[in-house]
Amino acid sequence: MNDEELLIQCRIGLGMSPATTAMDGAIRQKMLLVKSFMLGGGVSEEMLNDPASIGTIVVGVTDTWNLNAGEIKFSPIFYTLVTQLAARSLVGDA
Repeated sequence: MNDEELLIQCRIGLGMSPATTAMDGAIRQKMLLVKSFMLGGGVSEEMLNDPASIGTIVVGVTDTWNLNAGEIKFSPIFYTLVTQLAARSLVGDA
């Protein structure tokens, strides 16, 4: 899945119309943040681009959507999903 398709999935996850583009800049920033976190957490580049990662990225984007300064916090399910994708990266199940 490319970033344009992922952007649409993130809009849907945030409860927006898939055609709405007004918040794309902010969504792209969050996508980059989440993908960077996942890479740092052991998810391979190959696994990050696999369709299996879409849900995890969307969860991470929604987790970081409405934040106040100093309150950035991922949900427990996001950490669980990242751990599972990192494990799949180790065994080559991408």
